[in-house]
Order: sequence, then structure tokens, then C-alpha cells
Amino acid sequence: MNNRKYIKTIILSGALLIGLGGCTNLVEDITSDPDLLLSEDLDSKNILQGVLLNNQFFQTSSAVRMSTMWMNQTTGEDRQYIAVDDWNNTTAGDFDNTWALGYNTLSGAKDLQAKSDAEFNFQSKGVGQVMEAFVAGTLTSLFGDIPYSEFDYTGTNKTPVFDSQQDVYSKVQTVLDEAIMNLGKSGSIDQSKDIIYNGNASQWIKAANALKARFYLHVKDYPNAKRYARMGISAPSDDLMARFGDNYEQSFNPWYSFMVYDRPGYMSANNTYGVDILNPDSPSYRGNAKTQENARFNYTYLNDTNIYLRNGWNLNYFSKDDDWGAQGKFGSDTDMALVSYGEMLLIIAEADARISGVNAGVTSYNKYRQLLTSGYGLSTDYSSMPHVYSDYVAADFNNGGIENMDGKASVSALLREILEERYVYFIGNFESFTDFRRTNNIAEIKLKNYSGSPQRYLYGQSEINSNPNAPSPIPMITEKTPLYK
Repeated sequence: MNNRKYIKTIILSGALLIGLGGCTNLVEDITSDPDLLLSEDLDSKNILQGVLLNNQFFQTSSAVRMSTMWMNQTTGEDRQYIAVDDWNNTTAGDFDNTWALGYNTLSGAKDLQAKSDAEFNFQSKGVGQVMEAFVAGTLTSLFGDIPYSEFDYTGTNKTPVFDSQQDVYSKVQTVLDEAIMNLGKSGSIDQSKDIIYNGNASQWIKAANALKARFYLHVKDYPNAKRYARMGISAPSDDLMARFGDNYEQSFNPWYSFMVYDRPGYMSANNTYGVDILNPDSPSYRGNAKTQENARFNYTYLNDTNIYLRNGWNLNYFSKDDDWGAQGKFGSDTDMALVSYGEMLLIIAEADARISGVNAGVTSYNKYRQLLTSGYGLSTDYSSMPHVYSDYVAADFNNGGIENMDGKASVSALLREILEERYVYFIGNFESFTDFRRTNNIAEIKLKNYSGSPQRYLYGQSEINSNPNAPSPIPMITEKTPLYK
């Protein structure tokens, strides 16, 4: 495995002053870069911010854009995006950057823990462990079996074994348990570098429990998913957010940067299922007498006829500082929820429906819908637009009810509704792709008319070339990962 040792790059301003004391001084240390700070030059607090930024870029950039195309929430419109819109056209080389970014982020999380150990800073180590689990759990969800137990962030072991997907998820749960213990011990989390929770260890503990809930859901352990969701993020103010600003090549939301500055026109939302089920004018609209999606539809998508796309629907990339309109979901400085209170309520609702049946599931699902009614998940520019999420009753999911016009079993109709809601809620997040595979498409998402269905990301070509422990034969993109076979 070609692991690059984690490096935190710092952009420095000012002039490089070269002394004129003689020819020897002019060439001395000519091969050294005085502005390059390696990991060993940094303490834990300075590594912390780099890890958080790396993770949020991993969770919100090119890798997740690909999954939205496959889940029919966006469409590839130009150049290579036309090809990868069809999952069958992707190659191992298309995933090199995703693989490298994931493992570089994992390296940073491991390095943060090592630095924190040297400083006897348990809380800082706990954050490093949360980030390790977050990245490792995401990687195994996307790729299946991955290197983990033998992964060496120093780069000494270049050919680690691939652990089974089940073993990785089990190890991730152990790491999160250790993180929760460490976050309750002595130490500190530097407020100036913690862009997520400003050094609040209690909020990091909630995030760790929330990730435990997510990853238990991934492996279909619904009782534990519910248990930890109840201990996880418990208010919108505790959401683990990717934080963005308004500077190109520095702090832009990667979605905005890609669509507006870097590759305008490469991706749209034309002819997508995501638009169809949110659009009140569409025959496939998911709304009914108790559900009005106007606000969320406009916050997520826009009719982009004359700006960057030649015609049709696009993701809503407007920003609060733009002259064009109100702040959309994918604006330059729109923060994005990576793990959230809404997700916890949806996990509880699904678990209750599966474990206890329709009445319990509806009661829990209504708590989530009440949160949506408050304007949760919308910017203030859109929260005043029409949005209605009235409480459901069990009869709505009976044969002939407003959420069961096709005669399904009541609990199946409820699960379909909950998973369809997750599909909408997680536009721009990997969880839509995971749900599709985990539940065998209970939400009845209409994919594009390509052969088969996407089931995993391909191992990066660089990993295949360099690590003899890579699986052989290499799994196809339409081959289910071990947990979902």
C-alpha cells in the first residue's frame, strides 16, 4: 500500500530573504524546503484541524458526487461525467483519489492519536479515534474488505492484509468505545482548531455514539443502532457539520466549487428521480395530504436555465452572498451535516418499525417529521416557504392508506416511506448509497436505465498494482459487498 506520511500543509505569506554572505551560503540546504512542515514538527492541536478538514473534504467531494449520480439524484452531463454516470463505465483508476484521500485522512487520525499519547492528552486522542472510526467505517461501507488491522500510517508496511468487512465494522465499534472513554478523561481539545465543536468533549461523545448507531445500522444490528442513536446527537446544535466559508480554493463547499468554478456544466439534476419525487409538479411527487415538499425541493434543486447549465435542473448552488438568490443546500458557504440529529431520529424510527411494528415505527417517525416542520435542514431563506409534515397514523400505511396505495404489508409500506425519506434527506451524503444496498432498495428508488446496479466502489488501481494482498479476482462494481450478499 502506497501510504504517504500525513503532512499538514500550511500556506505562508511573505518574502524568502536570502543572505548575501557568500556563495556557500547561497547553496547551503538547497534541497530543504523551510516552509514544509512534516508531522513530526507539529503538536496534536495543529494536526487536529488538518484531520477535521481532510475528513470533511473526503465526505463531501468527488467520491460522494459519484454516488449521487448512481442513486439518480444528479446526472453526469459533460466529458468524463457522462461516462461515470453509468457505473458500468467506471474503472479502478477512477477511484485512486478516493482511496488515497480516505487513507491519508486515516493516517492523520492515527498521527493525531500518537501525538496526543505523547502529550498525555486523552480528550484529543478521543477526537482522533472518532475520526479514525468515521473514515474507516465509510471506507469499508464503500469498498467492502479493506486494509485496517495492518494499516501503518508511517508507511513502513506497504502491503497490509485486507480485513473482512465484518471485522472492520467490529473494530470500528471498539475504537468508538475507546474514544468515548478517552473523551471523558483528562486533557483538552483546542478550541481554536476544533472547527466542529469548539473543544466541547460532551458533543464529541454524542457524535461518537451517533457513529456507533450509523455503523450498527450498516450491519443490520437494529437493536444496537437504536440504543446508540438514543445516546447520540440529541439536538440540531449537536450536528457534526462540515464547515465552509466563501473563499475559492480555500474554504468553498466542494459541491459549489465543482459546479460553479471548477467544472461548470459537468453535472446537473436533469431527468433525475431526486427531482421527480420532490417536485410538486411531477407525477412521481412524494407529497400527499400530509406532506408538502415545496421548501425542501427549492432548497435542494433549482431550475437552472441561464447561468451555468444550458437548460434544466441543477443542485441549488446559490449562496447568501451571491446576487442571484437565497442560500441553497450546495452554496459556497453552506455547511453540510455529516452526522446529525435527523439521522438519529430516522434510525430510531426504522429500528422501531422493524423490531416493534407499525404503531411504534409511526410514533418515532412522527418525531422526525415534527423536526422537519420546525424548518430543520433548511436555510432561513427557505424555511418560510411551504413545508408540511403532519403526523401520520398507523392507518395511513394500511392497504389503501395514503402511504400504501399498492397493497403492501403495513410495515413494508412504513419502511418504504422511512427509507424514501432517508433517500431525500441524504442527498449529498454517502448514506443514500449505503441504504440502497443495505435494504435491497426498500425505498423503490428508480435508477437510471443501465445494466445491473452499483454495489461498491472499485479498489484504486494504485492499490491493486502495489499490494499483492488485494482481493483476487478484483470484485466488479455490481458485485455486492460481503455484508449484503
